[in-house]
Amino acid sequence: MIPIFIISNRAFTGKNFFAIGLALTLKEKGFKVGYVRPLGKIPIKKGEEIFDEEAVFIKELLGLEEPLSVISPFVFTYETQYKLLEGVDLRVKEKVMNSFSKQSNKDFVIVVGPNNIFEGFALGIDVINLLKETDGKAIAIQHWDSELAMDDIFGIKQLTGEKFIGAVINKVPSEQINYVKEKIAPFIEGKGIKVLGVFKKDKFLEAVTVRRLMEAINGGLVCCENKLDEFVENISIGAMDPETALSYFLRIPNKAVITGIHRTDIQIVAMETSTKCLILTGGMHVNETVTGIAKAKGIPIIVTALDTFTAVDRMEKLMGKAVIREKDKALKAKEIISTEFKIEEFLRKVK
Repeated sequence: MIPIFIISNRAFTGKNFFAIGLALTLKEKGFKVGYVRPLGKIPIKKGEEIFDEEAVFIKELLGLEEPLSVISPFVFTYETQYKLLEGVDLRVKEKVMNSFSKQSNKDFVIVVGPNNIFEGFALGIDVINLLKETDGKAIAIQHWDSELAMDDIFGIKQLTGEKFIGAVINKVPSEQINYVKEKIAPFIEGKGIKVLGVFKKDKFLEAVTVRRLMEAINGGLVCCENKLDEFVENISIGAMDPETALSYFLRIPNKAVITGIHRTDIQIVAMETSTKCLILTGGMHVNETVTGIAKAKGIPIIVTALDTFTAVDRMEKLMGKAVIREKDKALKAKEIISTEFKIEEFLRKVK
């Protein structure tokens, strides 16, 4: 059993995406794949116990036979924090180490690290500690925002030492992909670090569902509940005249359009284009004609008491930060890893 630690020193670098894609790719190649989330941060209740939401999804996705207590041995909550500060021995490290021993029959166990490589240090479950104790291997994943992104990769290699097998650069804008592949990757490899993949930013993976947008703005649903799990890739504000709006909306696919509840002209124009939902501010009573068109086209209408600026701000904070919890996204992750990740080189390095 070889634990593969997927680590970074920032949030939203794509660890979950990479873990899912790698696990599915390895499974397709005939390997037995397990999963551990040592330090869960998104609690969800199952029966009388608390587990990590991402771990729950991955157990189902991979069809893992191990119980959730093995896949998600510890979740950090206010309650566990209080108990730990009061001196209660929660046997955290023991539970985490048991998660590895109980999956000893696997070829690989995918381990998703937290947003900072030092998280969990006080409990002995930080990635540096676990790498040593499990004899695991580490892959650094970093999203591309500038040349400074290389510093995290170099730093992680320094801290993980011989356990480090390579790096992945994720979320590269399409206009910079050649630059990163032809200049940055060779530079990193010149420093002794193997770049196992360079992945372009993917709009679909960064999309969020209509349902999640509605929850973020405390919205009320007017119609089309069966379309709440559609994916929104873009957000557009409708504050112009209808003719200009049509030209603008035609250029933006799979969008949520946010506009004032009184702007029925904009609402109707938006529904003539690739619109996943209408988000209306400034009131609660939607025009009946607009509602009728929305029902016919299957476009959810959401009303919110928030002002436009606040609603847009909340929605934009979700975009690009959505955790994968949908099978369509999981399959997209597998497609990217299968084609863009140097899987054979990875296998040579871990064996």
